[in-house]
Amino acid sequence: MLDMLHSVLDESGLKSMFEVKQIDDLRENPNPEVCYRVKSNIYRIRSFELFKMDSNLRFRVLLSKYVDETLLNALNELNNVVSKATRYIHFQANTLDEFVDITKSIKSVLLNDDIINNCKKSAPRAKTSQFEGLDLPDVDTSQDDVLGQTFTWRDIISIWEDNSEENQLNKTLSQNGIYIQRSKDGRSRYIGSAYGEGGIIARWMRHLNSNGDAQHLNLFILENGYNEIVFSVIEFYHGEDIIKRETQWKNILGTLNAGSYNGIQLNKN
Repeated sequence: MLDMLHSVLDESGLKSMFEVKQIDDLRENPNPEVCYRVKSNIYRIRSFELFKMDSNLRFRVLLSKYVDETLLNALNELNNVVSKATRYIHFQANTLDEFVDITKSIKSVLLNDDIINNCKKSAPRAKTSQFEGLDLPDVDTSQDDVLGQTFTWRDIISIWEDNSEENQLNKTLSQNGIYIQRSKDGRSRYIGSAYGEGGIIARWMRHLNSNGDAQHLNLFILENGYNEIVFSVIEFYHGEDIIKRETQWKNILGTLNAGSYNGIQLNKN
């Protein structure tokens, strides 16, 4: 089933259009399914899935609630649609070739110039005053597994502004802990801790507003911009000795530099 999903996405060329976020193999479940989750994209597609329903094999496109209406309508009009809603579309077929044909038709819709332009125009906009009007990426906030994940500055604003009940990411990131801001290539690193109200995500938002006395980090951002920075959680930590813990991580990862700015070690102290 997982091999079939890979084959369908590969042969149709659909896989090459997206960056994989996570692959879920749930074939042992009472209702078997396999899932190819994708990272934030202009179409606001969350995943491509194969699953069994009443002994029939189906292909599902899982969508964000912010999906563009013209894209949704175009996908709903394709052949082999057997079930549809605002957040998903189900297709049914009997053979690998038929599923490949379905995904080729999906790809054709996604490559349509009008669809691409409409998706870009209908992107969510930031409402927080200092970022108001900024295009925001579609982040799957229903996922709460953050360790090992990276977030861009736009991702953080999107998570922060999502007030929906399904926003598990915000709840998880509101914990205290140790985090890292690093360059995309991993060479330049800054370690910080969050232990106040709102936890890590609130601390990240304060970074986006002002880095305070983080002198080396300030200089790196002035030199390279926030588009070169990604944020990650190192660990959640609720002990009273969190500052000591932060220092341990600075020493472990070699981020301390009490001297002049070198573009690599971004913790001044």
